[in-house]
Amino acid sequence: MTDQRLNPHLIHDILDVLDRHGYTRADDEHTGRAVLLIGDLAHIYEGALDAVTVPAGEVKTLLSALDVAADYKRDRAAACADCASQSCLTCESRLQHARAYDRLAAHLIQAAEASATAPGPVSQPQPTADREAGQ
Repeated sequence: MTDQRLNPHLIHDILDVLDRHGYTRADDEHTGRAVLLIGDLAHIYEGALDAVTVPAGEVKTLLSALDVAADYKRDRAAACADCASQSCLTCESRLQHARAYDRLAAHLIQAAEASATAPGPVSQPQPTADREAGQ
C-alpha cells in the first residue's frame, strides 16, 4: 500500500519552496536524494518514521565500517572473474556502492567537523547571589 499524499505535487511544492528561498538544483543524483528525503521528512513529521541518530561515541565505528565496506566493494570489483576492466554491470554496481560509501563517510565527517566548530548557545551573565542581595 502506498501513501497517496506523497505524490509529485507535494514533491514539486517542496522543491519550489527551496527554489524560492534561493536554493538551486545541483544535479539529478542530488535531486533524487532530496526527493527520497522529502518522503522521509513527511513520515517523520507525522510520527510514522523515526529519524536515525548515531551516538557521538559510535561515529568512528560507523566511519570505519563505511571505509571497510567501500574497500571490500573495490576489492571485489578488482577480483572480478567476469571482466578484466571492471566494466561489467556487477563491477560497475560494486564501484558505485563504494563511491556512495565514500560520499556518506565524507558527509558525516563534514557534519561532525561543522558541529564541533559551531558556536554553542550564547549564555548571558547571571547575577551572583551577592549582587541580587544588594539590589
